[in-house]
Amino acid sequence: MRLPFGAACLVAAFLSLPLAAQVREQISVERILIDARVTDYNGDPVLGLKADDFVVKVDGKPAAVLSADWIPETAAQRELAGMDEDQRPVVTTTSEEPAPQGRLFIYFVQTDFARNTSRVSGYMSFISYADQMIDDLEQGDRVAVFSFDSHLKFRLDFTDNKGDLKHAIRQAMAIDDPPPPQIVPNPSLARRLDREQMKKCTTSDEAFILIANAVRPIAGPKSMILLGWGLGKLANGQVVMERKYPIARYALETSRVTVFAIDTTEADYHSLEAGLQKAAADTGGLYARAYHFPQLAVNRVQKAVSGHYELEIRKPVLDRRGTHLIDVNVKRPKTYVMARSSYVDTD
Repeated sequence: MRLPFGAACLVAAFLSLPLAAQVREQISVERILIDARVTDYNGDPVLGLKADDFVVKVDGKPAAVLSADWIPETAAQRELAGMDEDQRPVVTTTSEEPAPQGRLFIYFVQTDFARNTSRVSGYMSFISYADQMIDDLEQGDRVAVFSFDSHLKFRLDFTDNKGDLKHAIRQAMAIDDPPPPQIVPNPSLARRLDREQMKKCTTSDEAFILIANAVRPIAGPKSMILLGWGLGKLANGQVVMERKYPIARYALETSRVTVFAIDTTEADYHSLEAGLQKAAADTGGLYARAYHFPQLAVNRVQKAVSGHYELEIRKPVLDRRGTHLIDVNVKRPKTYVMARSSYVDTD
């Protein structure tokens, strides 16, 4: 078949181009943003790392680390980084809305509906340490408070009022129906949460999904401080995560929510702590047991939330679309890396 003269000219012109120019529009380079925390074995942040110090693999394949930016989140860390007190680094966002100036915390308190003694008394013993964590908040930090017993309860929208926060954390132990929180300036969650939907959340995993979806439009990373007694359920002698946990994990990761689980149960060991450990590890956070050494648990979390690295990586060519495993390490001995463990393709 003979092509019309005009079409033949176009084909000839295309074939005359270099091969790279012919396929340029077909190449799609996918980049992934990872919040990573690197500490020594005392829990102190490891500073001064560059992109070449990180080793990242996706499904076992090496991924190029394009950049590694240290983001100090406390005054002490900004001073170590040589920044002025009011100077804050720019946080990478996927939203047109600028990131908040301070840190955003979501306190999620598990209230045992069955009033198990080790769970209730453990939390009551920890309250004074929770007060300390609130007292240690810095200017610009904001905290929202949720509790969960038979369903999710929204007790306080993002605020820096330490008195209100301490009161809300104490009230989280009550089996009650709290009134809607007061309206606050942005960032705010009130308009993104529906009370009827919260009542339908019958597991902590479902509550995570609702909260993660509510905070997703807010730019930058967020930290969930989970004060509780466990996730998952015991089946055939082992702990398995609830049916909706994979959705909750995906929602938390895509909203840049990192879980820091403080186990307040009065026990040296209990089965459902495995669920807390998994949620923390999957999202790049940590698990700490408060029993016997509550101050140590607080110190570990506070050090972890004092700063993080923002890694931008180029995803390697993979054989499939879907969920991919992420492994982040550094080329330094005696270090501990916390970063989310998976990535889900968005299309």
